[in-house]
Amino acid sequence: MAVKWQGKSLIAVVILLLIVATGIYGMGNTLIRGQVVFGSTDYVPWNLLIVAYVFLALMASGMCMLASASHVLGFKKFDFLGKRAIFLALAVLIPGLLVLAMDLGRLDRAYLFITSPNLQAPMWWMGATYGVYVVLLVVEFVAMHNKNEKVMHYASYLTLAGAIAATSILGGIFAIVVQRPLWYGGATSVFFALSALMTGIACLTIFTYFTYKFINKQLPRKVDEALIDLSKLMGILIGVALGFNAWRLITMFYTGTPDFSLIFNGEYALMYWGGALLLGLIIPLMIIISKRTSVIAVGVSFLVLFGMFFDKFVTVIGGQLAQPYGEMATYTATVTEWLIFVGAMAATVVVYMIGTKIFNLSESTHEEKDKKTTKKKIQPSAI
Repeated sequence: MAVKWQGKSLIAVVILLLIVATGIYGMGNTLIRGQVVFGSTDYVPWNLLIVAYVFLALMASGMCMLASASHVLGFKKFDFLGKRAIFLALAVLIPGLLVLAMDLGRLDRAYLFITSPNLQAPMWWMGATYGVYVVLLVVEFVAMHNKNEKVMHYASYLTLAGAIAATSILGGIFAIVVQRPLWYGGATSVFFALSALMTGIACLTIFTYFTYKFINKQLPRKVDEALIDLSKLMGILIGVALGFNAWRLITMFYTGTPDFSLIFNGEYALMYWGGALLLGLIIPLMIIISKRTSVIAVGVSFLVLFGMFFDKFVTVIGGQLAQPYGEMATYTATVTEWLIFVGAMAATVVVYMIGTKIFNLSESTHEEKDKKTTKKKIQPSAI
């Protein structure tokens, strides 16, 4: 099926493809020259690409959780968002996995992941879970597109379980490292799941709003109401996230770890207090409390996405800086890392735009069933 672009859409696609091209250049540069093009060192082995992968993977899982949970629990108000959420989750997750692949080093040895599995390694379980999870997402989307209620019903349960499992295992990779106070503890996996829901809702809100605004100057009533309800849910999640951050700070204050000074008044203090907390949590919560409209929901979503990115940057990078013997390492992201990350995000938008042309992402997954039920109810009784 040929995809045609006209006017503003064509200009947007060209710009996005140019950004994707810079990301491909960064990937090619990495494959040719190796990881010397990254800012990571022996002291800070995980770089911006890991931050980007965590951020994108959580975002995809959050949208899957929302779509699958709304179907499983029967929240019909969000039903028309389900197909869009699942497709968008795929559009986010696949570039995210490519970003991760660039940091693995020897891609030619990737087959060893299957032939020589290390069942004691959380990272192996994360890879295996995400592999199954991607397949489940594809199955659920195909079932939604073909309106196969039976397959979609069972797939929703499986993808919901897969999203939660993948997210918690991803958090578990950090949670088991006792030498890293910013990472260690069972609450890390729980907060990763919370972050997934927040970023997933934010991403879905932004894409849904601008998709409908591009088609219609005025949002349909059901879309407007759904985005407002999502902002209310976001407010609840922000409150829980603030509680988690408060207890993380209290715990680190009493233990007196070097990581505490790093984020309290050190190198990452501005990013944590100004970016993750103030910009990403406190200001959005105050806005949601004061006023709730679809436009406000979009503005809040942008702030939450920025805040969650800062939070993951501080967590992943900042958690590596304190060394066992007291010294502090440093890290600076390179241009190549940023090109790959930004290129991946642009690829997400391009894939989504193609999806809106090929598939009807606005349709309700129960639309046909609901219409038949309504017609049956209004048929006059035989006399």
